[in-house]
Amino acid sequence: MKVLNIIKTFFSKNTGWKIGSLFIAIILWFVVMNTLNPAETKTFSVPVSIVNEHVLNESGYAVLNTQDITSTRVEIKVKATRAALDSLPKQNDGGAVQAVIDFSQFDTSRIISTPQSLVININPKIENGFLYTYEVASLSPNSINVLFDKVKEKEVKLTTNFSGELEEGYVASIKQISADKVTVFGPESEFDKLGSVIADISLKDKSEDFTAELKPSVFNTNGELLPNFTVQPSDITAQVSISYTRNLEIMKPETTGKLSSELVLKAIDWNPKVLELTGDKEILDSLEPIKLTAIELDKLVGSDIRTYEVSQFINDPRISTKSTTPRVITVTIELAGKDGKNITLDAEDIKVTGLSSGLKALMPSQVVFTVFGDQNALSGITNSSFKASVDLSSYSEGAVEVPLNITLPEGLEIRGETKVYVYITKAADNSLSHDTELTELTETETEVTTQTAVTEEPVTEHVTEEPVTEEPETAAATEESSEAPAE
Repeated sequence: MKVLNIIKTFFSKNTGWKIGSLFIAIILWFVVMNTLNPAETKTFSVPVSIVNEHVLNESGYAVLNTQDITSTRVEIKVKATRAALDSLPKQNDGGAVQAVIDFSQFDTSRIISTPQSLVININPKIENGFLYTYEVASLSPNSINVLFDKVKEKEVKLTTNFSGELEEGYVASIKQISADKVTVFGPESEFDKLGSVIADISLKDKSEDFTAELKPSVFNTNGELLPNFTVQPSDITAQVSISYTRNLEIMKPETTGKLSSELVLKAIDWNPKVLELTGDKEILDSLEPIKLTAIELDKLVGSDIRTYEVSQFINDPRISTKSTTPRVITVTIELAGKDGKNITLDAEDIKVTGLSSGLKALMPSQVVFTVFGDQNALSGITNSSFKASVDLSSYSEGAVEVPLNITLPEGLEIRGETKVYVYITKAADNSLSHDTELTELTETETEVTTQTAVTEEPVTEHVTEEPVTEEPETAAATEESSEAPAE
């Protein structure tokens, strides 16, 4: 309490004298500072920069000689105390002193016809913060010729490139970007040179997710920079993900048992042969190569295609597959038989029945199966000799294997059951595409009975809005001949 009273007494008595003393002290400080630290002049050589060019573009004009302008250097003499001058190079990464052409207040009525050259003033700019006071003593040159043209604009897809290297095994990907398309503004007389808009993302010294500020640049069709073009928006950000990646091998399926004496194993193929995985490094490094189910040769009656969902082998939530990695592993078993003939039906030749209203079926583009019979019966058949259908009345959304019902000409038989691998989705669902779901189902010409093979042609969609009541045709069944024909 005593201390508080002393402080109150100090500020309440002789207040006028105390304020006057403070004022005199401030004046003396400025006198001493100017005496001991007098003003000096320092010259800075800086390039000309263009600001607020988007305002010019919005007014219908563009600059034709950007490169000439930005390559011009201006000598700016700055007057200030030595301490103030010494601090300038440390501010704004050496760019505290600038020479700018600012189009925010430019009077476009000065442009009568295009192209037209006008003399524009150069403005000095000093970013000095709040510590010091500066004076521009002179700048040379103080103006520059600017060549104007009418502006043209176009929306272009933004391309991003990664530069620099990450640690071995790590990859970068863009999780989110504020704009994947930009509007390009450029001189009308040069617009036919427009090629692409590219923004580089540096990975130098990056080891975890980060946000990148993109500076898009415009290039011609030869990859050369177009300096007279601008891009809006100019403040684009991208969320970049850094993750560990590993290619996990899928091993060739083993075989067990003995193949029938009537058949010959020509090939076993599988796709993909590796899975591109990303996720926790420790978990990925601990994974063993994927072993597929062994092929029992004694149970084979003809060529076959088997499919496995990737999720059967990779189901840890801390691991994910790249978007380019298929979600289905396909194993193709190609056999050769005696007196058999391969038949290839296009998806358009297969009748779809029973598909519920509002659903669509994504079919492989071709189905291959083998028919057997005597030479006379085989010699006269073509693809059009067969009628095939699939009944989807018992299936809802999802990936399913459906029996293929085939009507055979007289004297021919199919050994075993032929199946079709079908994706059933809602008619408005575009989440399954040929590229991401079915690309790895490969076309193959096979003998004997088979499931389906998918080529790189477009996947056929069957869509229905009303339930189909037509009964599917059924495959004619014949008994297998006990006498094996000669090859």
